[in-house]
Amino acid sequence: MITFSVSKKFDVSPQAVWNIVKDVNSIPKYWKGTRELHVNKVAEGIYEGVVRFAFPSKGRIRLIVDDENRKLTFNYLSGPIKGYNIVEVKENEIISSWRVKMSLLLALAESWNAKHFKQGTEHALDRIISEAKSGIP
Repeated sequence: MITFSVSKKFDVSPQAVWNIVKDVNSIPKYWKGTRELHVNKVAEGIYEGVVRFAFPSKGRIRLIVDDENRKLTFNYLSGPIKGYNIVEVKENEIISSWRVKMSLLLALAESWNAKHFKQGTEHALDRIISEAKSGIP
């Protein structure tokens, strides 16, 4: 099981950061571990579909956009990764909290994968903050 949290402080409008985070169609732009994302809206704030990862594999995903609490939940339902990543935007901080279980083959390199996921998360949060600072969605 891979569990970790990454947080980054920012000095821009939290709404600007949230607007980027909640745009499910732009997820591959910031989260480089997600090569492609094909989701459909199934209810207000809920999207489901297929995720294609940067490594050659696919899975089912459910995204939950909680505007009131500025929280995006990635639920990895099936595929090589099962579990969740919750991204929260606070007043001056963005936090990504992971809890995922890897398939047996990937679990063999779990410590390396955990470091890789954490580094990717740090870079994703940096990209999101940088985009919010630039003011270009």
